[in-house]
Order: sequence, then C-alpha cells, then structure tokens
Amino acid sequence: MKKILGFALVALMGVFMLSCSNGGGIEKAKEIVQELKDKGANMNVDELKTKLMDFANAIKPVTEKVAEIGKKIEADPSKALDYANEMKEAGAEEIEGLMSEMEAACNKIPAFKELEKDPDFQKKMLETMGVNM
Repeated sequence: MKKILGFALVALMGVFMLSCSNGGGIEKAKEIVQELKDKGANMNVDELKTKLMDFANAIKPVTEKVAEIGKKIEADPSKALDYANEMKEAGAEEIEGLMSEMEAACNKIPAFKELEKDPDFQKKMLETMGVNM
C-alpha cells in the first residue's frame, strides 16, 4: 500500500502537481481524508478499501491531467517550465497536501496494515486514479 501512496505522491509531485478543474473533486477528497482521520481507526478492511477508492476517484481528474502533462513534457522538455507554471496556477499544492494527509491518516488505521500487503488492491487503486505503472 505504501507503494500506491508513494507512486501517487511521486506522480503528483514529479510533474509538480495540479488541482482539480472543479472544486468538487478536491472537496470530496478533503471530506474523505477527514473521515479517515476521525473514523479510520474503527474501519474494517472493506470499509477502508471503499474510502480509498472514493479518494482515488475524487482525485482522478488531477492524476489524469498530471499524466497528460507529463506526456507533453516528455515530448517537448523545453516547455516543462510552462507546464509546471500552469499546474501551479491551478492550485497544485492543495492536492499534494491532501495526499500527505491521507497517507498520514492511513498509517494510523489498523486495517491499513492488511491493505499494504494486497497488491491487487494497490493495482486497482492506481488504475482508478489513472496512474499507469
């Protein structure tokens, strides 16, 4: 599971980051992170899986956009700064913060230990986020 979070965080930070084009995804992700902080300790594995998939779906517009911009940067590295500025202007720092908060919250949830050992769930979550590894 740490690999999922690590890959997701690297994907977001590696291309600098991006916020959702509409506030709905960010707001939904914030709600999920808060719920993980407040109620996560009492969640079983299935409940935690559901919340993490909800989080992945909420940030999917961001991760897909990051992947798209990453491909543009690979195609024309000379424009990397332009794309980085574009992402920064969109509010990328907020998404980076949410990923960090989500990871910190999960590390305090007992059921998370089981998910760290589940490569199928990790793969499914990455696919849901639009991150191809």
